[in-house]
Amino acid sequence: MKAYEKIKNIESEEEFKLITGVTREMFEKMVEVLREEYKKDHTGGGQPGLPVEERLTLALEYWREYRSQRHMGRSHGYGKSTVNQAILWVEYRLSDREEFQLADIKERFKREEANKIKILLVDVEEQPIERPTENQKDSYSGKKKSTRQNTR
Repeated sequence: MKAYEKIKNIESEEEFKLITGVTREMFEKMVEVLREEYKKDHTGGGQPGLPVEERLTLALEYWREYRSQRHMGRSHGYGKSTVNQAILWVEYRLSDREEFQLADIKERFKREEANKIKILLVDVEEQPIERPTENQKDSYSGKKKSTRQNTR
């Protein structure tokens, strides 16, 4: 079962917010913004890819639960790279919009209230492992330390 199919029929607003991390109203607002961005990206045709609602649901699930993208893909029937592309697409499109930016959040509060409110942002994006792919012989001598004695 796909990610959006699992949450779209939730009747309780409280349950919806507990699962997604946003209200249904905010979810619909995000979908509207992402549909506009999707139309801009696909004006010349091309493969449609995942629906906007599915992409947003995957991104919210990732941000809310911080599951590995491999596990998310497995449970929803996608590949890890598809989940990663969907999350990044949503992140970039929403962060470009003014109503979803968090950069000036401290300025929104009064100075006396700022001392009471603590804000912590954590970057938890998955990063690929960097390994040398070419010319490894230039930096590797080929010698290995041996812990056992030669018996010959």
